[in-house]
Amino acid sequence: MSQTFLGYRRPVGAAGVRNWVAVISIMDNCNPVTRAICEAVDGTIPVTTLFVRGQYGHDLEVSLNTLAGMGRNPNIAAVLLVGLEEGTTEEVARRIRPSGKPVEAVTLQPNGTINVIAEGTRKALKLALAASNLRREPCPVSDLLVGVECGGSDTTSGLTCNPTIGAMADRIIDAGGSVIISETSEFFGAEHLFAKRAVSDTVAKAFTEAVLRLEREAVGRGMDIRGTNPTPDNIRGGLTTIEEKALGAMAKAGTRSLAGVLTYGEPPKAKGLYFMDAPAPAVENLTAFAAAGCQLIFFGTGVGNPIGNMVSPTVKVCGNVNTLRTMADNIDFDASDILEKSAKASSLGEKLYSFAVDVASGTRTTSELLDVRETAISRFAPTI
Repeated sequence: MSQTFLGYRRPVGAAGVRNWVAVISIMDNCNPVTRAICEAVDGTIPVTTLFVRGQYGHDLEVSLNTLAGMGRNPNIAAVLLVGLEEGTTEEVARRIRPSGKPVEAVTLQPNGTINVIAEGTRKALKLALAASNLRREPCPVSDLLVGVECGGSDTTSGLTCNPTIGAMADRIIDAGGSVIISETSEFFGAEHLFAKRAVSDTVAKAFTEAVLRLEREAVGRGMDIRGTNPTPDNIRGGLTTIEEKALGAMAKAGTRSLAGVLTYGEPPKAKGLYFMDAPAPAVENLTAFAAAGCQLIFFGTGVGNPIGNMVSPTVKVCGNVNTLRTMADNIDFDASDILEKSAKASSLGEKLYSFAVDVASGTRTTSELLDVRETAISRFAPTI
């Protein structure tokens, strides 16, 4: 199996699997300008956001760090920031500059929409032209940081797509790469099993506390977790309990030791398997993966969830033959042979690993080609 992919080397950090110029909105009121610039310049991607203005404290820091994290992602060659005013725009710029990437900015005050679209288009054009001079070259798989996600889960998820992703995750870690699993609420009822894989008591305690903290918060707000997890589409797909769903979701992490616990959008400081304390809804979680530096995301789905991430190519893996038929346009990898032909997850995991190398080397995903992609930063406090 290949130990290299054809990627783009960066001034600092890991190699990228894509070579985009990110046009990043600093606030929600900048999104129309960001989209207009990207419509005018090929090779750019719009990274839009909601809120930011009116946020404060830890919540504001999470938003600014997440926007900057997406700009620092290895898949990004250069960044154009679109802000309302200079102060907040500079707060994001200074967080990106240590990556060594070119960072440009335009602001709506006092220039206005038309002038900023024109100025931003010219700056994005120059950045995209410069980025186009880069060529793919062999890079080690140990450079890869991969996020593993599941959504639209059903009875096939824990038996097919998630174990296949888990086998691939083991393969990437064995090659020196890193994997992040997230979705804190997806561990309810099985957290003690995952905690046993921690490299230390400190890591085990940090992971367990993250799960229990979320459970306490839900109960404290008067929520019946049984009514929200499994979700209605999970239940229609045959999942009956939180514990059943958790065991299936956990399979995405493979079998390697848990090296550490991360906060929302936090990059790992070493290699191996990590848990990120982040909400389960797909778009928020994919955004956190991208901010942490994941070049690729592998998304297992049973009854179907088509969404991908703007910055990190998202590979959809499915083992439900009905979904593979009805949502064929949204699926990248077929894991149905496990149930239909008694194939082993380990064998399909090797094939998925090979496909991961292909995608890292330039093979496109359905969510990229169809532009079924979105960004949403989780919120943890109200707006003032």
